[in-house]
Amino acid sequence: MFAICQRLLLCFAVFALSACALTPPAGSLYERLGGQTGVSALMGKTLSRAAKDARTQRSFDGIKLAALEESLTEQICALAGGGCKYQGQAMEPVHRDLRISHSEFDAFVEILRQEMDAAGVAAREKNELLRLLAPMKPAIVKP
Repeated sequence: MFAICQRLLLCFAVFALSACALTPPAGSLYERLGGQTGVSALMGKTLSRAAKDARTQRSFDGIKLAALEESLTEQICALAGGGCKYQGQAMEPVHRDLRISHSEFDAFVEILRQEMDAAGVAAREKNELLRLLAPMKPAIVKP
């Protein structure tokens, strides 16, 4: 009888822990990324690195990084449930003449991932943000 109780208790514990793992985190993704302060800092660091990185810097020549940081922060706020309305331009016309290659895009995403790691962004939030941004690739990449 004792062994049956132990098994039932073990099954209950496993069930309870698995239910916790399936529970979505509290707050919007935008809030979980640190809101305006966190997203702005993440975008600022990512853009600063991308503007200097040999793989991506060509795309940022002549770009006002502060204005781009503000626009990307607003766009992520809108996409990630922060309640913002993105006022910027559509992706395709903005990127049309930049001729961004697949490798440049992938390098930018790599830099973004590294900056999210450095900022301590959890895997769930990192993946959630990347899933929101991924559909933009066809509008941005124009080799």
